[in-house]
Amino acid sequence: MAFLEKSRENYLRVTHILRPFSGLEKIDPAVIEKAAKRGIKVHKICEGIILGIGEIGSDKETQGYVDSFKKWWGKGKDIVMMEQRFHDDDIDLTGQVDMIIQTNQGLAIVDIKTSSKPSLTWPAQGSAYAYLARKAKYDIQKVYFVHLNKYGKFPAIHEYPVDDSFFLAIFRTFKHFFHEEK
Repeated sequence: MAFLEKSRENYLRVTHILRPFSGLEKIDPAVIEKAAKRGIKVHKICEGIILGIGEIGSDKETQGYVDSFKKWWGKGKDIVMMEQRFHDDDIDLTGQVDMIIQTNQGLAIVDIKTSSKPSLTWPAQGSAYAYLARKAKYDIQKVYFVHLNKYGKFPAIHEYPVDDSFFLAIFRTFKHFFHEEK
């Protein structure tokens, strides 16, 4: 019998699971869409900086965030991987990690944020990404959210614990209350 790979197109995304807990439903969808587009653009510019190809696409709206990123990035970090989507085929879960870096304390997840303020969901998001990366055999020891400053100041660095049980409890709650089984 031939091995059939499981389709991952219907996997639940970490960000989708956390959305009901984020408070985003109280914000005008047009504002969220604009912020999301800006975030994607800033991520691409930061990726160009990391890869050494420069600040391609930076403009008035993104420049402060880019300057903030460069202050954190400094002379670089020891990048293990960037922009990697991880999957857990046992529970049909997926999430995309911005980067994993090597630190003195071991491997760390790094997530870049451009929002106006920290979200209460960030610790759960970090736990989810650490869980998924650990399932893929990355020995994650730390989770950092680098909250870029729109005025170009040094970003706020939020460190969260690696706690599989925290996110998995939210995942089970989401599935119970919000996810219809097909």
